[in-house]
Amino acid sequence: MTLIKYLLVGVLNTIVGFGLIFLLMWQGFSPEISNIIGYAVGICFSFVMNKIFTFQSKQASKKANLAEFAKFVSSMLIAWSLNFITLKICLNLGVNPYISQIIAGAIYTITGYLLSKIWVFKKG
Repeated sequence: MTLIKYLLVGVLNTIVGFGLIFLLMWQGFSPEISNIIGYAVGICFSFVMNKIFTFQSKQASKKANLAEFAKFVSSMLIAWSLNFITLKICLNLGVNPYISQIIAGAIYTITGYLLSKIWVFKKG
């Protein structure tokens, strides 16, 4: 069930993130800059949705919430780094920039879920 919730949040996050990425690219921003801005916005949206809806974290203290946020941001930066490397590889191989963003996004999603479940929001 957690995976289903994560994927639902991911669909919303994809609409927000990729919508912003593609809008920025359409406005003339580079794929790389568009990616950075889109994922920065997406990480903030994703933390709130995954904390409350997906993993139902009950961290009550400010310190625990801050630690959880720091772990989430760290894990998403790892996921995003793998995403960005994938994006650059795809672009260097001549893959269409929009398709490259989708492939890189899949890497981000898989990595983000695993790190969130195993490390960030793990129970007990």
